[in-house]
Amino acid sequence: MAKIIINRSSEFSNSLRSIEIYLDNEKIGEIRDGEAKEFEIAAGNHALKAKIDWCNSNLINLNIKEDEILRYNLNGRNPFLALFYITFGKDQYLELKPIN
Repeated sequence: MAKIIINRSSEFSNSLRSIEIYLDNEKIGEIRDGEAKEFEIAAGNHALKAKIDWCNSNLINLNIKEDEILRYNLNGRNPFLALFYITFGKDQYLELKPIN
C-alpha cells in the first residue's frame, strides 16, 4: 500500500480542534495540534485536502505509486488575517505543502 504522512504544525489558533483529512472527498481521519499521522491509501490518482468547519486547505492532486510515501506539512494561516480567511479566503484557511 501507498502512504501519506501529514505533519500538523503546533499553533495557538485551532490548537484545541482537530482538522479533518479528506481523500477524494471522503474523510479518512483527523489530525490534532502538533501531531503527525500516517494514512495508508490505494495507489493511483487522488485529491487530498484538509478541512475545519467550513474552511478548507488548498487541494492537492497527487499520483501515488504502490509502496510510495508522500509527506505533507499542514498549518493554518496568519491568525491576524483570520477574518479574511474565514470569509473570502475560506478555501485557503489551511495550507498543505509537500515535503521534498
